[in-house]
Amino acid sequence: MKPGDLVRNKKSESGELGIFMGMRTFKHHPSVIRPEDSEEDKHYSCAEIYWPRRLNAFSTIQTNLVEVISEAG
Repeated sequence: MKPGDLVRNKKSESGELGIFMGMRTFKHHPSVIRPEDSEEDKHYSCAEIYWPRRLNAFSTIQTNLVEVISEAG
């Protein structure tokens, strides 16, 4: 996915559409990180989407729950 791509929420019964804005990474709090955790296990990345029909229009969602409908030109 690239910023500006039109995406569809796979879990939406209405076929909700949004615009992919980019990736957002959340870092785990140090208290939950174990010494054996890899760098990948120390953070979580997800897609940030603008949903024009929602009151709270920007949200994050797991990348596997959205699909690209039309790529940004």
